[in-house]
Amino acid sequence: MRTTVSSTAMIEAFTLALQQQSLSPHTIAAYRRDLARLDEWLVSSELTWQTLNTEQLALWLNDKTINASTSTVNRRIATLKRFYQWGIEQEHFQQSPAATLRTVKNRSAKPKALSSSQVEALLAAPNVEHPLGLRDKAMLELLYATGIRASELVDLTLEQLDREQSVLRVIHPNQQTERLIPLSPDTLIWLEDYLNKARPQILNQHRSQAIFVSTHGDHMTRQGFWLIIKKYAQQVQINESLSPHSLRHAFATHLLNNGADLNMVQLLLGHKSPSTTQIYSHVTRERLKKLHAEHHPRA
Repeated sequence: MRTTVSSTAMIEAFTLALQQQSLSPHTIAAYRRDLARLDEWLVSSELTWQTLNTEQLALWLNDKTINASTSTVNRRIATLKRFYQWGIEQEHFQQSPAATLRTVKNRSAKPKALSSSQVEALLAAPNVEHPLGLRDKAMLELLYATGIRASELVDLTLEQLDREQSVLRVIHPNQQTERLIPLSPDTLIWLEDYLNKARPQILNQHRSQAIFVSTHGDHMTRQGFWLIIKKYAQQVQINESLSPHSLRHAFATHLLNNGADLNMVQLLLGHKSPSTTQIYSHVTRERLKKLHAEHHPRA
């Protein structure tokens, strides 16, 4: 076994290993937060990573899972399993106290998709006479029309938008896979309106390659976008549990309800293995446009 290294050094080294495995920045940040919180608990409890046992680890998890979603609990368990497995390979640990931990079964029903009328109300909420309202309108329209992830939306750059072909090139956070998503005429009109009128005003002489920019002149954050969705949902009295994922879920549900093929919807959503790009190369742009035009309610 190697000479004991500090917990901070181990977490830093583990984070670097995750980056080399091309995990998304959001996933890496979540793993790092989980480990930092456990590290604080270990210090306050006068324990160490090397001496921590399964019972003590379960105690921490039980304490931390109060009011936490099932996905958060399971991510924390995944974090610990992955960290200790890496630590064993690096000879920092001899065994993993997380090895016998079991993921938590879903304690709640599957999320209910927003109805078409709710989506319409949400999309109509922004005041498009104001630059920020026009930006928000374009973001909401694009999110519902394409089903992209909120993280993908805020990371969009100008070069990813092909205005001539009416296509959006969406790059997965790990930068290794991408997919092309057709844009409906209405969506493109809102995007053009925002880019030509509102974006220059919001930037106010700042420079940015991001499509959607904040009042600080840089790209929007996922948290900032979530606050925008929440504001408009309250404004139109949508009381269902809402998240940045809600419009993506509505996109998929409404396509399927209108007769779209499941495999094609999965392709549009980017729900594929690392071989996504290879599979996608066999699907023509025209076929995707036809699917979108035939089945999406706002095409």
